Amino acid sequence: MGTYLDDLWNDLEKTWDLAMEINDLPEAERADVAAAWEKFKASELVDNARTEQEASGTLPPQKVFCTNIYGVQYNPETKYWIPFRHGEIDLAKFTED
Repeated sequence: MGTYLDDLWNDLEKTWDLAMEINDLPEAERADVAAAWEKFKASELVDNARTEQEASGTLPPQKVFCTNIYGVQYNPETKYWIPFRHGEIDLAKFTED
């Protein structure tokens, strides 16, 4: 279970780091979804094509998909970007390591 779980954890940490780049800004700046999208889409971690496809033409997106199984989404109540999981976890791999 070690390697697979470690990889999942590392991917989640990278996604949190991405969210914190925006969340560390003052509330007015992190609540500007368009400005946040401009910063997110410059990251190698972000899957720009999937994000724009999933947004169905509604830009800026409030859900940003990463190239791993995670992404970040904007919570309008708290005005923070939080990670979410969009990919599947392979439970069989927990028994392989």
